[in-house]
Amino acid sequence: MAADELRSRLQRVAPATSGRLTASEFLLSGAAAGLVGWGGTQAIAWSGHADGALLASALWTVILGGFVGLTVLHAPDPVRFSDAMLAWGTVNTTAAALTVAGLFGVVPGQLAFWHAWVAATAVGYCWTGGVLEGAGQPVRGRGYLGAGVVGLGLLAIGAVAFPLVAPAGYLALGALHALPMVLDVRTALPAVHRTGVVGVAVAAMLVAGVVIA
Repeated sequence: MAADELRSRLQRVAPATSGRLTASEFLLSGAAAGLVGWGGTQAIAWSGHADGALLASALWTVILGGFVGLTVLHAPDPVRFSDAMLAWGTVNTTAAALTVAGLFGVVPGQLAFWHAWVAATAVGYCWTGGVLEGAGQPVRGRGYLGAGVVGLGLLAIGAVAFPLVAPAGYLALGALHALPMVLDVRTALPAVHRTGVVGVAVAAMLVAGVVIA
């Protein structure tokens, strides 16, 4: 399979990991990166800075560079070369390519800077959920699948009513990004409850944005 071939190539070229980071610590690091990144992006958007897209891209370049380095050098091999990680690499690379295209005016800003990343997050969580289901971890898998469904709902709302999403769209994306990983590590909630928490948090961000605006 193509995924197995890619994994084999990555294993040959990747440096040895220190193994200092546990799987749980890796997830919490990803959640923290999402909160800082999307929170910072929202602050930049609220500032109305003329070069806001470039500033947000610079912020994410630093965050992603640090997170990739952390993953490559310190995450355990079952995380570094997992099917879920390959999926996230695919969707994030696609979203990043659209963002670069947006910076050059090739695609609309909404698509490049928001829709692409909501879609990447939703698909990434759905894929992660499927991987975990297949690995015999149904509670974790369905928790991530539920988060993916919430993401698809957020994407649909943004597609038909973006003015309602725009005031706090990045905060909603931050909640969608971070909460599934935090809930996976820090709680033993059933999958349906995890989905509910993520959905309520995302909705709360959107409502707060509309009220503040």
